[in-house]
Amino acid sequence: MSTIIVKKDDLTTASVDKKYPLGGVYVDYTSSDAIKPAYIYVKAGAALTKYQPYQVSISNSLNGEVTTKAPATYAFGAQIGFPQADVTNGYYIWLQIAGKATVATTDTVAAGDYVEVLNAGTGLKLDGGGSGSTVESVQSLGIATTATASGNATVILSGNKVKIAAS
Repeated sequence: MSTIIVKKDDLTTASVDKKYPLGGVYVDYTSSDAIKPAYIYVKAGAALTKYQPYQVSISNSLNGEVTTKAPATYAFGAQIGFPQADVTNGYYIWLQIAGKATVATTDTVAAGDYVEVLNAGTGLKLDGGGSGSTVESVQSLGIATTATASGNATVILSGNKVKIAAS
């Protein structure tokens, strides 16, 4: 396996041109965080909104084999990523999959709450739907480090592939 060298600006800037191997994973080992920020390179399957969750998917389209879609009900193993910039349909971008990230939430989240994404979700919700969601599950994408009343929060993403529930 070869190492991918990434310009830091490319992690938050979409490109009309493919600059890196699709599906390639970049880990920022220079970070002082315990869980190093990790990213996966994809082609946007639709316009992507900054900080929203997207499911990484595959396609048979040339130069678009690793793409994005809205989160869909999935029994296990879904890879979820978060663009750190708005992305035009058909552009290439690194989605953050692990480490400390800014993400959209649709619930009131407290620091220490585990979060998940549901089918067609546009933001993370409390894992299990209840306040004080402090138990990790197969749906947990990460744990909040900041509180928010539906908006953007800082979450430590585990990088785990997860189950996406229907509701």
